[in-house]
Amino acid sequence: MFKKTGKLFGKISVVDIGAILIVALLVVGVYIKFSGTGNIQLSNASQELQCVLKVESVRGYTVEALKKSESVFNKTTKERLGDIVDIKVEPGTTMLLMENGDYREVETEGRYDVYLTVDFKGKDATDGYYTGSNTQMSSGATLGITTKYSECNAKIESVSKK
Repeated sequence: MFKKTGKLFGKISVVDIGAILIVALLVVGVYIKFSGTGNIQLSNASQELQCVLKVESVRGYTVEALKKSESVFNKTTKERLGDIVDIKVEPGTTMLLMENGDYREVETEGRYDVYLTVDFKGKDATDGYYTGSNTQMSSGATLGITTKYSECNAKIESVSKK
């Protein structure tokens, strides 16, 4: 099988075969990394979950751009999170430093806080809630979101089973 020349069957070098295998593995790894086919999906990510997202201090046109039944996407991963099922709008507020050194919360003209209730499919694991593509959804975390007509940052206020 190996002759004194160090070639397999007298034609191909064992070193050449090793180099070809390493290059092939690198090509497959790069393809998996950049094609998105390597995303791990949770096998039982079919539980109905709901989260409340708070979008703070946005202008009126952003409030108008957020609509019920619209899909919400993760700004970073482009993953579809779910659909908006409820919208609550409150006047935006700012902490104002008073002359006596105290802080007072006052309404900010032309700014609004928006609470979006979003239904999504995911998994309730022992260490928290996860979306279908394994993104953890935990209270207090900030999440960049996009919809058809808007893009903003939201704070996750709560996550629960539906």
